[in-house]
Amino acid sequence: MALVAVVVGAAAPPGSPASAAIFGPDTRTPVSPTTGYPASATVRLTFPGGQCTGFMISERTVASAGHCLHTGPGGTWRPNIVAYPGSDGSNAPFGSCAAVQLFAPVGWTGRSNAPGGGDPAHDYGAARLNCTVGTRTGWFGLGYPTQTTTGSCTTTQGYPSDRPGQWTSSDSVRAEDANFLYVRHPFTSGQDGSPIYFAQPPVSALFSATDWDELCPRPPVLVKPCPCPPPPAPCADCPPITVAAILTTNPYATGPSLANNIATRITPEIVNNLMQWR
Repeated sequence: MALVAVVVGAAAPPGSPASAAIFGPDTRTPVSPTTGYPASATVRLTFPGGQCTGFMISERTVASAGHCLHTGPGGTWRPNIVAYPGSDGSNAPFGSCAAVQLFAPVGWTGRSNAPGGGDPAHDYGAARLNCTVGTRTGWFGLGYPTQTTTGSCTTTQGYPSDRPGQWTSSDSVRAEDANFLYVRHPFTSGQDGSPIYFAQPPVSALFSATDWDELCPRPPVLVKPCPCPPPPAPCADCPPITVAAILTTNPYATGPSLANNIATRITPEIVNNLMQWR
C-alpha cells in the first residue's frame, strides 16, 4: 500500500465529517474526570470548521479517521490541527499539542496524477504531535481478531460536538466483513476517529450484567503485533487497551452499512502503517 505523509503548513478547506446516527435510546454516558487511562489517551482534535476524535498510539502520535486529517480525493490536508488529550469539557488536564506531520494511505487521499482514493476501507491516518504527551496519558495498542467478532461487546469513547466533554457507550458488533465492523454506538459529528475496542460493558441503569451476558459473548482473542509497553502514569499498572476498529461513517449504501454505523477495522496492513507513522 502506498503511503502519503505531509509536513503541516499549507492551508486546507474544512470538509464534512459525520452528521448523526442514533439507534433507539442515546446510551452515551459522560466520562469525568478524564485523567485516568483510557480516557486520558482519548484525544479531542480540532481544526478550522470542525472537530474529531483520535487516540494516542505512542508518546507523540494520534490515530484517527483519515477524513479527519485529509478531505479525500481531490482535497487537501486539514490545517492547524490541535490535539487535546483527555479533554474534559473546558478543562484540558494535559494541555494541547499541535500536529506537525499528517499521514494517510493513498487509498484515502488519492493521487494527484491518477483517479482513486476515498476508499472507506482506508479511512484512517495519524497525526504526529509537537510534544510527547503520551508519556503522561498512556496510549492504546492495536490488534485484530483471527475469528468472527459478530456479537462481541464493544466500547467506544470520544468527543461528540453536540455535547461538552468526553462520552462513552457500549454496544456489540452487529455484522462484519473484511474491512468493517458494523455497530450501533450513538454517533454524532465529532466522534469520527473514535477508538472501538472489545470489552464487557459496565453494568448500568440501562443494562444489567445478565442483559449483557445474553447480548454478547466474551471479547474475542486479538492478535497484538504492536509490542506497546504498558501505559505510564496515571495507569502504570494496567495493560494498554487494544483498538480493533476506528469509528468513521454513518449509515449509507446498502447491506449492513444501511442500518448501522461503520467502523474501519484494524487489519495487519493498517497496523503496519500506523506503526510506521508512530
